[in-house]
Amino acid sequence: MTRYLLFFVLCCCAALVFALAQPSRASAGWCWPNCSGLGFLSQGTSTYNGCWYSGGEVCSGWGYWSTNGVVKTCYPGCDYYGNTTGKILYGFENSSRIRGSFTTASNHFYIQPYVVGMGGYLRSQVAWWGGPASQINVGAVG
Repeated sequence: MTRYLLFFVLCCCAALVFALAQPSRASAGWCWPNCSGLGFLSQGTSTYNGCWYSGGEVCSGWGYWSTNGVVKTCYPGCDYYGNTTGKILYGFENSSRIRGSFTTASNHFYIQPYVVGMGGYLRSQVAWWGGPASQINVGAVG
């Protein structure tokens, strides 16, 4: 009888452990300014790690990135269509080129290296391209 009771208690404990276990949250391999906040990207912004543009650009370290994602808010304001006056270039760079897409819109944007004819060992990047600062969050996954 005690063997069955012990077996039952062990099974209950194992079921409890599995029930309370939560999967790990998905996270980006690189984020700017961090993985949950917003930062201002302007002509003076830099990550000081050798991006193509020493000012006005934030970039990841070198890696095999598969997606670059950007959240751009309505800072300092949007028109009726959600466009701001701040223009950014988001995409990828390697040792010989920088490629991506331009936007003034406030939204979530995602880009993969193959979309801009790139692949391999890259940096994920976002560059200020004009107008006032843009309030953004950037994350890249490999």
